Amino acid sequence: MSDFLSKMCCLRYLLAFSLLITGGQVLADDHKIESKKIERIAPALKTLARSVKPDDKNEAQVLLRKTQVHIDEQLMSHATSYVAVYINSDEAVRDYSQISVSFNSFYEDIALEFANVRTPDGKMDSIKADATQIQSPTDENFYHDRKELLFSLPNVRKGSIIEFQYRYTDTKKMVPNQWFDSFSFHWWEDRAAGQGSRADAIVMSELHITAPININLVSSDTSRYQISEKRSTKGAQQTIIWTGKNLAKIELQNAMTREHNYAPYLRVSTTAKWNDVARWADNLVEPHLVSDTKLDALIAEIKKTALTPEAKTKAVYRAIQDRVRYVFAHVGRGGYEPHDAFEVLKNGYGDCKDQTVLAVMLLRKLGIAADPALIITRGRGIPDMQVPGVSFDHMIVHIPAQNGLQEIWMDTTGETSLYPGFSVGIEGQPALVVNNNTESISVLPSLPAKDHFAELELVFDKFSGRDAQASFKLHFGGLYEQRLRSMWQYSSERDKYFRELIGQIYNSAEVIELTASNADNLWQPFTISGRFNFTNVWGGEKDPINYSFSITQLTNLFADLRNLHKVQDRKQPYVVDPGYSLRSRVVFTSPDGDHHLRLKTQGENIDNTYYTLTQTGKQENNRYIVTQNLTVKAVNVALKDYGDFYQKTNELNESNDWTLSYEYNKTAAELIALESNGKTDVASLIALTKLHIKNGAYEKSLATAQQAVKASPQTAEAYYVLGLAQGYNQLLPESDASFKKAEALGYKL
Repeated sequence: MSDFLSKMCCLRYLLAFSLLITGGQVLADDHKIESKKIERIAPALKTLARSVKPDDKNEAQVLLRKTQVHIDEQLMSHATSYVAVYINSDEAVRDYSQISVSFNSFYEDIALEFANVRTPDGKMDSIKADATQIQSPTDENFYHDRKELLFSLPNVRKGSIIEFQYRYTDTKKMVPNQWFDSFSFHWWEDRAAGQGSRADAIVMSELHITAPININLVSSDTSRYQISEKRSTKGAQQTIIWTGKNLAKIELQNAMTREHNYAPYLRVSTTAKWNDVARWADNLVEPHLVSDTKLDALIAEIKKTALTPEAKTKAVYRAIQDRVRYVFAHVGRGGYEPHDAFEVLKNGYGDCKDQTVLAVMLLRKLGIAADPALIITRGRGIPDMQVPGVSFDHMIVHIPAQNGLQEIWMDTTGETSLYPGFSVGIEGQPALVVNNNTESISVLPSLPAKDHFAELELVFDKFSGRDAQASFKLHFGGLYEQRLRSMWQYSSERDKYFRELIGQIYNSAEVIELTASNADNLWQPFTISGRFNFTNVWGGEKDPINYSFSITQLTNLFADLRNLHKVQDRKQPYVVDPGYSLRSRVVFTSPDGDHHLRLKTQGENIDNTYYTLTQTGKQENNRYIVTQNLTVKAVNVALKDYGDFYQKTNELNESNDWTLSYEYNKTAAELIALESNGKTDVASLIALTKLHIKNGAYEKSLATAQQAVKASPQTAEAYYVLGLAQGYNQLLPESDASFKKAEALGYKL
């Protein structure tokens, strides 16, 4: 989706699910390089070096990525991973000089076994003793068990080959009697200065899993990636080997698909049933659905005023928002087990699983069926969910459809989020409802494009000297409501920030007033209103005033459709998800009754596979009203169709503006005044005839002159203007007769 949308991601997802956090450094003796009992799982680096065929098209090449996993009878495992990379550019030197490996310190331990650099002249240089550390996150508002093994490699430069080997060891079981894991066949390396990740071309990638023969291992299909699979047995052990050769570099680009199918990826598990995972999670949650006197009092309080299922559900949402502060924490921090429901209320804070347990407890006590639901958020993409596992990073409440209620997915973790807290961060994502009867993965609903909207009301309503002013109001829904509300809440200089943001609609204008509404309201959408001031835009009095507006003034702010990859540079399908709508109603007002509309250009309508744009303009008295409705459709643009998408987007960006002018015309003003007053007295008809003649509307002048004579047959001037009108309409004999009649009635020619 657009850069704007990615820049404004909901804060809790940015914090809670980032794996690469720099900060407090903790040295630990048990994580230093181990020199004993090291079994090298790869050929000698000298041997690997002989296979290097430098390719200037590759900044780096992974010569070998190999992992060996051993599972024992208790379903505990340890894994050894080896990586060797040929460095072929200065950029790769920067990226690969420091390596980080993430792990979950609650469930596993990690140790670096060795790390070496083979310089371009063939010399070997090993990692220094003080160049390895375990890194912990610094953000004080964020809690999780992710840590990083971080080490720096010496003398890395173009032409070097680096290698390292590390070992994971299980320390706790996540799910009793089950084992599962996921594997990438590429090596994902963090780019320097936090500029994302890279996954370079692979010469050889291997995964070996060895387990007792009585353990059933279920795996996802890798044949689509041209990854071979080989199974064998020896004695009481089974071995499965997956091998990939000459795997292409993964091009990471914005607006990629959330599914993980762009890169070779494998899930392995000892169960094929999601019910096993659901029952495990249910067994963790149910013992904590317990109350105390304080919680019982809250339930009794809600029952007094909330009499319908809908009212009870809303009351639970309000109670948690009012009484329990959300703390940023990964759902699996300290395991997946929550605190007791009454303890969460007592403490006044809790992470997502704590708040969910409290909400489920309250709802059930109020007679509403509800369950926890484990979610994979958008930040994690959408893994292949055919093979069960525990890769969830969030927990919310699922309320099934029941008497008086439609199905609701409730997320209480957003501070003062609009009820029921259903955010774009979970929209369309996999979910596992936690109860003993769950057999399969659910998919959270996706809202239609019309529900994700930004709508502008803009009225030019004040003129002073050479300046003009306009009032504005911005309404939001869906992702825009969620993110702009969050930005308002968290921005330390929100007034300044929003003035600059909204000022982008008209760069030449200054936002002189700004008011936000419903920022802390759980039930009404967040809105922003204020005023623009335009300086030196009108000469005043008899000078024209010029206006313009374009749909791109909204797309540039809320969509950013101008920064697409050129067709030759796009390597991945382009995904717009979710779709969204941008709407406007702009009122251009005449500065006074003597200025009248001249429409110069008007916006065009568009309807294609990707966009629908409808625009209308209409005049009402002394103002012209433009309405626009742009729908950016949710689409997955295949690479072969990207050229068409690029062209259609450019056509939208280059579509006509609405441009118009209110120009001074004293005669036209008088004419409009006379035509609109509806008077039929002879004086008004005579004046109207004269204005028609002045403006060259000779047929109209004849009609009004005839009406004047009919209205007052004895008025000399009525016959005079009739004679003029007849003359201009080439009725010369009739004109002479009218002039004689006017003279006979006393009109002096």
